[in-house]
Amino acid sequence: MKLLVTGARGFVGRRLCEWLAAHGHEGFGTGREPPHDLPTGWRGATRRSVLEPVEAPQAALADVMAVVHLEVKQHVPRPTRADIDDFTAVNVGGTRAWLDWASRRGVGRFVFLSSIKAVAAEDGPMTEAGPPELTTPYGRSKAEAEAAVREWAAADSSRSAVILRPAPVYGPGNEANLAAFVQQILASKPCLIGRGETRKSIVALDNLCAAIEFATARTASGGEVFNVSDRETPSLEELAAMIAELAGAPPPKRIPAWLATLAAPVGDAIEATTGREFPLTTARLRAIRETTVFPCEKLVAAGFVHPQTTREGLTEMIAWAKSQRA
Repeated sequence: MKLLVTGARGFVGRRLCEWLAAHGHEGFGTGREPPHDLPTGWRGATRRSVLEPVEAPQAALADVMAVVHLEVKQHVPRPTRADIDDFTAVNVGGTRAWLDWASRRGVGRFVFLSSIKAVAAEDGPMTEAGPPELTTPYGRSKAEAEAAVREWAAADSSRSAVILRPAPVYGPGNEANLAAFVQQILASKPCLIGRGETRKSIVALDNLCAAIEFATARTASGGEVFNVSDRETPSLEELAAMIAELAGAPPPKRIPAWLATLAAPVGDAIEATTGREFPLTTARLRAIRETTVFPCEKLVAAGFVHPQTTREGLTEMIAWAKSQRA
């Protein structure tokens, strides 16, 4: 299948193009700047050169069967006015621009990489049926983009759209989310608060790439929504123990819950007065203690098979993290 992948220069996009090429697909990868080092059968182009009807390489794009839309303005903890404007321009406006492009080209399949933050937080496992997030700028922008994708699919019975909501992604090359947790363990720094019983869904990069490929083959009319996460959802304590074992690191260290509760307001004050990030603040402590489970049962029931276990995914990530410390 010939595909068009937007945001192909990013962490997910680079691995996705390699994954798709290895599984027999070809196509285009776009970005603000043309992606480099694409696999055989793939061409890079700027988003503008593809979106602009006059500039677009018409013949080369003629056989594109599906758009995989990864392009995003990422979440930031304390967004500025400029960040909020970018959420709207990139996450909502950019999605509408690629939907319009698909309409003009007669492309009937659209895969949108959304976010678990597009759903309002709830107690307990959060399914695909959860209400949209309306209070945070980033979450609201992704929820609005999802609505645009659904409207596009509903407008023509020949169209199919799949919205994927990945849990935090980890893998070689990622320096956020779980990567910081791994680095704390490798450096023998405290990484757990209290007993570490909180459970959080995560997804290995190859599992996400496989889910995206799976979604490109969906042909049901209208729109579908799937959570994407690893099959396992370990507690933070279980996750830390697994990472330490795989890395050959000392047992994970922890901070007593009472001490973390006292230290967090101090972190708030330091950040407020200096403008510098502090490892522990009230907001970070709340996030650590918050259970965020996004079950993938609906995706599995549709026929998806995870290519990696969490243990296998972590093994790859740890090997990469160690190479960065060398």
